Amino acid sequence: MALAGSGSGGAGGGWTDPGAKIGGNGGSGIVVVRYKIAELTATAKATGGAISFYGNKTIHTFTNTGTFVNTSGSSLPIEYVCVAGGGSGGAKDNGGGGGAGGYLTGSTTCPTSPVTVTIGAGGAQVAGGTDGNQGAPGGLSGAVTVPVTGGGAGAGPGNPAGTGGSGGGGHWPGGSGGSATAGQGNAGGAGTSGTTPAYGTGGGGGAGGAGTDGTNTQGGHGGVGVQLPPTFQNPDSITALGFPGSSGTYWVAGGGGGVADGAAPITGRGGGSGGPYAGAGDGSYSPNPGIPGFSAKANSGSGGGGGGSPTAPSGSGGSGLVLIAYPS
Repeated sequence: MALAGSGSGGAGGGWTDPGAKIGGNGGSGIVVVRYKIAELTATAKATGGAISFYGNKTIHTFTNTGTFVNTSGSSLPIEYVCVAGGGSGGAKDNGGGGGAGGYLTGSTTCPTSPVTVTIGAGGAQVAGGTDGNQGAPGGLSGAVTVPVTGGGAGAGPGNPAGTGGSGGGGHWPGGSGGSATAGQGNAGGAGTSGTTPAYGTGGGGGAGGAGTDGTNTQGGHGGVGVQLPPTFQNPDSITALGFPGSSGTYWVAGGGGGVADGAAPITGRGGGSGGPYAGAGDGSYSPNPGIPGFSAKANSGSGGGGGGSPTAPSGSGGSGLVLIAYPS
């Protein structure tokens, strides 16, 4: 028997038993119609980064340091997003959460001279007993200058939280959160001054909101991040650009969670209550000695979580991100 839709003939009948000569059925026919439905005519007007096309825009995505060069021969109107590296959490006996890297978006005109694109590293994980590390700065420089400041370090034992794009979370007891760079982020939360039943540290600040204070029952949550502008929300990049947030995807630059120590401690969540969001790291908890603070995701610009017990390290901050778009 021939396959349906093949247009092929059936097999001839053979001898099976007296009077039964059975042949195979022929296959049904098929018609194929071909026509043009679309043609991609967009071409890049610049070099640098990974290039994609969405919404009548050409998008250059930089996840590593590089150079953007306008090759159109004339000035080019661009829209940009710049996110610096997030700070790492502090460590030992309840470190504060790391602050998110500075976040800036806007539009400008790019000349034909090169633009240096710098992707800042996230603050490195630290061992017990130390402050966190500030994230590295990033942004654009040269023909177009847009600097963003690295996220503030989470506080360590008895030391202040770091300042940055967003500030790091404060240590217990009563340490204040770090301050933020104007227009780029928000302050970190403070550590509680209480002692029982838990000793909560502050969450790191996020680009969309401040970190919350630690309390006597839990660590402070990291500040919420921000969602990338609609220009850059290409469905084809949903798994590679930005991270889940409190609503939808494409979120970046959330603060790292703080830590709680004591009976039934409640961990501070990265990027806000209910997280982790925006790729930020949750805090650890103490007295469990084996769990470090959770690290932020690469190219999120988010802060890492604080480390809990004396031997638990912190979470590292996430590296930064730069996006550039122009009309195709």
